[in-house]
Amino acid sequence: MITHRQNEILNIIIDLFTKTHEPVGSKALQESIETSSATIRNDMAKLEKLGLLQKAHTSSGRMPSAAGFKYFVEHSLDLECIDERDVYHMIKAFDFEAYKLEDILLKASQVLANITGYSVAILDVEPARQKLTCFNIVQLSSHDALAVLTMDESKPLTVQFAIPRNFLARDFEKIKEIVDDRLINRDLMEIHYRLRTEIPQVLQKYFTITDNVLDLFDYIFKELFQETIFVSGKVNALNFAGLDTYQFLDNPAALALSIRESMSEDAMATVQVANAKEKALSQVSLLTYKFLIPYRGYGLLSLIGPIDMDYRRNVSLINVVGRILAIKLRDYYRYLNSNHYEVH
Repeated sequence: MITHRQNEILNIIIDLFTKTHEPVGSKALQESIETSSATIRNDMAKLEKLGLLQKAHTSSGRMPSAAGFKYFVEHSLDLECIDERDVYHMIKAFDFEAYKLEDILLKASQVLANITGYSVAILDVEPARQKLTCFNIVQLSSHDALAVLTMDESKPLTVQFAIPRNFLARDFEKIKEIVDDRLINRDLMEIHYRLRTEIPQVLQKYFTITDNVLDLFDYIFKELFQETIFVSGKVNALNFAGLDTYQFLDNPAALALSIRESMSEDAMATVQVANAKEKALSQVSLLTYKFLIPYRGYGLLSLIGPIDMDYRRNVSLINVVGRILAIKLRDYYRYLNSNHYEVH
């Protein structure tokens, strides 16, 4: 553990370094620390010995190490801080019309990536926490049909498919009947289990040949179990990380898993500094924030950037975006649920 003064020195060095990215000398600290230059130098040397600071090769100044940033995040960073100036700029950036949930989440990721210059990932509610609340099949022609699945009474998913040979109208009715009876109002984890165990047995009672029906079930329901994730600023990763990080951002399932692993169940916000289990994210920082998606649960907003980022600034930005996002989604669902038009 370091002393109060040493902690203050570390915090000031981090604040100065993240703004200038230049090593910080003892003279730059004298205006803020009421003690002698020699004492400051001694404290800086102790912080360096503890591995929280490192000496620059070209000057006598010090710069924070990865361990120093971790210590700062764990002991001094306010995860709820908001800069009022960010609120105004973000509200203007979110002044747009959205017709789908996906439009809102994608736009939010783009806004934050553009402002920070880093990479951003936004995750919808975790699939395991969603329920299938409605299912319908609409026949489009003699050759194709559309399955309409609704999660949590508010998120629709449509899947167009080719009608299997020798399928009759009553076969579609039977499929809907089976889904309504066995899968509706079940969470997706249970649906996944039932599709592998119970549904094949049920289908044998009603269909002479079940292979094509089982394949149809797999095709219709497979998207339910995939993460919905929007990633923006992937190219930005090349400015602060290696090629492996950039390529990893193109793997949505693995990225979503890493982000979820970085956050405990009861946390609303977290900052992970060079501590991810995934090798491609082990030398970057993840700032992750939970935001409310009305009627459905929580989404995750994650900023992926360099270890030496300005944490106070970026925590403020991610807090503001997360809160505006929650408001935008509340208004979106309120609009969907209101009787806002009449059909003549």
